[in-house]
Amino acid sequence: MLKEPQTRPHRQPQAPSAGKRISVSLESFEQVRSLLVKFNADCDITFVIVIHDQAGVQIASSVDSQPVFVEASRRKRAANVKSIQLVSCEDERDPALEEAMLGYFDGLDIECQTGEFVFKSTRTELDHRTVGFLITPRGSAAKGSAASNADARRIESRPFEIKRLFDALLYVSLQYCLSPRHSDTFFGLAPDLLSRAAAQLYLQKLSQEATGRMNYGLYELCCDLAAAQYEGRAGAGYIILAKRGSANVRPSIEFRRPIHLSHNTGVRKLIEMASQQFALLFDGDYFYGFVDFDQIKDCHQILFKGRGIWTMQRGEQLLAMVSYGTPVEVDRILTKAMFQAHVMSCLPMVGSEGLETLWNIATIAAEQPVGTNILFTPGARHEAQRLSSQCIPIRPVALTPDVTTQLTAIDGTLIADIDGNVHAVGAIMDGSSTPSGTWQRGGRYNSAANYVTSSMYPSMIFIVSQDGYVDIAPPMDPKGDKWSMKRYLKLNSTAI
Repeated sequence: MLKEPQTRPHRQPQAPSAGKRISVSLESFEQVRSLLVKFNADCDITFVIVIHDQAGVQIASSVDSQPVFVEASRRKRAANVKSIQLVSCEDERDPALEEAMLGYFDGLDIECQTGEFVFKSTRTELDHRTVGFLITPRGSAAKGSAASNADARRIESRPFEIKRLFDALLYVSLQYCLSPRHSDTFFGLAPDLLSRAAAQLYLQKLSQEATGRMNYGLYELCCDLAAAQYEGRAGAGYIILAKRGSANVRPSIEFRRPIHLSHNTGVRKLIEMASQQFALLFDGDYFYGFVDFDQIKDCHQILFKGRGIWTMQRGEQLLAMVSYGTPVEVDRILTKAMFQAHVMSCLPMVGSEGLETLWNIATIAAEQPVGTNILFTPGARHEAQRLSSQCIPIRPVALTPDVTTQLTAIDGTLIADIDGNVHAVGAIMDGSSTPSGTWQRGGRYNSAANYVTSSMYPSMIFIVSQDGYVDIAPPMDPKGDKWSMKRYLKLNSTAI
């Protein structure tokens, strides 16, 4: 189980045999860097490794794979870099190493108003190795004058803290990059293992912050509860992380005998009793009662959404989302901004009010218990008439929660205009076969892909699956196999 770093005594590295050089392969390190980017899409991330040996300092990164700076020159090269904050995953510091890193960034001509280099070191009999990730916000290139840069001051390095899921992923990634097991063959399982380990560590930190106890079995329990079914129903409801006896928590129902988290079957029954209004209380080890959620909204909580999906939240703030044991990357959670960007790309004639309307419809559709498709197009009335033999045309009606539940009770696509009014239900979409389809997906997805490719009207189809995911056809920014795996987790208005 991963724990946060602790102080350890400083030891001088032993020099390797004369003339020994250490080669560095960056291929698998680059894959780790790519995983980090998926969880922090707003930043550019550069991997850097420093190895002390008899020849001096060898530095490599995904930007420049073969630079070598010797001991005599590294201090000199650090003169112009002022804006990178050094964040150490250890309490010990090496000023000479920090100067070498800043000199390396200066040599890469990295210009940024803000930036952090998060690093961790290890010492063996052969070398003193430091790995780290330089994190710079995109679009932060400094345009100031040379004088303003000269007046800038170095920011002292600070200790590393796990405040976000991304921080936990950074820490376990650095541990992995320094692991003696690190190899291309071992890395075959690493992306999934790293992200799970990070989510586990992050939940431990949240539990410690809320209850004073860092429980090591809570993550596995939540995954089991989300995946299991009780009498054919998937789990739903809240768990509130709160100390027992806290002045801010007054249980509505308190158990005489609290239930330990190791009692999976019993806890599963408790979750079945919980709801979005009636939350289960957890003190770090035991479940000890229920509380009215309206009385304790600003708290650490776990929300089960059914079918293997659960979230970590603080009040209404989404901290992390987990799907079948694996945390979800930021670009796989369909937020309001991301959805509306899709709309503007596919239907540029939609105004600001229309964007709000279509977003509200999307949230309603995503929360339906069955899957459905909704076609948004300015040609909705014409398409309802053209496809009248394979749909049920209706007088235009606005989509509300009750109407949506009723109209999605049968298979097929809802045909709606860009104002959110439905013109037909149960439509079987046509369209020529196209390479946009994929055998990896079902008929609902492929019929949508065929339709939007060949339609005479601008079109966007919102596809809701029963497995907890949604798709949008066409995708906004297709890459690689452009129609296949760009899926998002279902929207939920309480967590976005």
